[in-house]
Amino acid sequence: MAFLVLMVNLFLSIKHIFRKKRLTSLSIFFLILFALTSDLNSQELVFGFTGGLNMNTISTKESDGGLKVGANIGGIAQLKLNDEMSLMANLRFSSKGQQFSKIIDSHNNHLKIYNSTSLYYIDIPLLYQYYFEDIIGIEAGPTFNFCLGGKNKEKIGNEEWNVAKFKKGTYNPFEFGLAFGIFTRDLGQSAFNNIFIEFRYFIGLTDFIKDYDRNTNTGVFLNIGYIIEHPLKKK
Repeated sequence: MAFLVLMVNLFLSIKHIFRKKRLTSLSIFFLILFALTSDLNSQELVFGFTGGLNMNTISTKESDGGLKVGANIGGIAQLKLNDEMSLMANLRFSSKGQQFSKIIDSHNNHLKIYNSTSLYYIDIPLLYQYYFEDIIGIEAGPTFNFCLGGKNKEKIGNEEWNVAKFKKGTYNPFEFGLAFGIFTRDLGQSAFNNIFIEFRYFIGLTDFIKDYDRNTNTGVFLNIGYIIEHPLKKK
């Protein structure tokens, strides 16, 4: 029942975003939490936090940009369905983008161009998790991301950096994508029972720049997290 309510809420949220664009990322996250807590029965709801590093690029029709190292931090809510399955919702801040350099010919001179794009997002992944070993699990699901803005820096040779912020209306404020990953749980030592490590791959399905054919974010995340020890149960 909780899963059904969750799917209905997500569908209505996405529909509302595309038509009226008034729901914020926080409102969607709390809709998810409401769905998770609406019918717990003997299930367990736990909370925690996670953070780590990510490597991202922007894929275009012509090629992929260079990798850029970013960071992410946020909270999680995990609904344990049984000993083998759970649902997890994230709310996190993440920095994405790309960077690259190339050589150009200018008046018989070889000049090196440096380019760096920084993008800032609130990500809300909703993942189905399955534990196929005692300490190893896999996860997959959609992710709903909201761009807070960004900037592009470019430098030619020894010139000063040229910095330009992305203006509202030129980029897509909403990003839909898919995430796949593998994670650990209960590492076997009492001091580490609440700590988990996750490796996650993300692929964006919506373009970042409007009116530009195929420019999507992709990246990998390596995070460490902590689950709060006492779960919340519905009495």
